[in-house]
Amino acid sequence: MDNFKSISIKKTKNGLEIKNPTNYELIGKGVQGAVFRISDDRCIKVYARERHWLRESEALNAGQDSSIVPKVFEVGENYIVMEYIKGQPLKEYLRSIGTIPEPIAKKLVFIFKEMKRIGFTRIDAAIRHFIVTDDGEIKVVDHVNSMKRLQAWPIKLFESLARLYLLDLFLDHLKEMDPDLYWEWQNLMKNSKDK
Repeated sequence: MDNFKSISIKKTKNGLEIKNPTNYELIGKGVQGAVFRISDDRCIKVYARERHWLRESEALNAGQDSSIVPKVFEVGENYIVMEYIKGQPLKEYLRSIGTIPEPIAKKLVFIFKEMKRIGFTRIDAAIRHFIVTDDGEIKVVDHVNSMKRLQAWPIKLFESLARLYLLDLFLDHLKEMDPDLYWEWQNLMKNSKDK
């Protein structure tokens, strides 16, 4: 097995500089780091900056008793080995079916409530960070800012659902499932537009 500790990530003016002397497949990269698949059920995220590694490590640790975040297997100096989530991004899933079924809306509402229970202060994960697993569950990846930033409603998801013409249907489901949360988010949306 290749030594994943030899992978290095450096932040430059042009983005991330990735040095991967291993055979591990790069499966994603963002502003803070890059993710490599190291086995059928595990991946490693390598970070360019210590503060991002510390933030995500703290958030993942807080969520280890929850089904919504990947399980952590090992934490190193600049990396986290975690569960590889098999599935597809929520956006692709919703595009392929052209609707947002009530069971998916219920799972999303559960996720937002679970984020709050875990202690996440940022409840606005981007749609690309929601993965619909092969068995129909939804997990959320990329938690670098989950406990750093403050955002009390899922504005990024709402914007993405609006672009897919599915926001109204999601809100209809939400109003039926949890009227109190529906009105709370309606007020937060209204207040954000008034600013």
